[in-house]
Amino acid sequence: MPQLPRSVHAAIHLIGVALALIGIAMLPSAVAPWVCLASHGAGAFTHRLEATPGRDTEFLGIVRVSLGIVACLVSAGQHWVVGVTGPEYLALAALSLGLEMVRPAPETRG
Repeated sequence: MPQLPRSVHAAIHLIGVALALIGIAMLPSAVAPWVCLASHGAGAFTHRLEATPGRDTEFLGIVRVSLGIVACLVSAGQHWVVGVTGPEYLALAALSLGLEMVRPAPETRG
């Protein structure tokens, strides 16, 4: 699977954070934008941790994927079950999971 450069990958996550923040400002009572913020925020923040050579980062992948799955489930529920939000939050949550497939590998010791 191809990997995105770290800067591009982090930038896409930061765009996801910005979109989630816009959603929070527009509809603060909905949970979907908050979980999308958590998912993309964790994806962007953990780049800093993974850029440290030799750091144990295996657990971070579990956290990111778990947050992405929760974000997808919450967003789908708020769209199809409750009808509070639109499908854009499901797409935003799915983007977070999709970015995991092309995430650059953590830095290793030289």
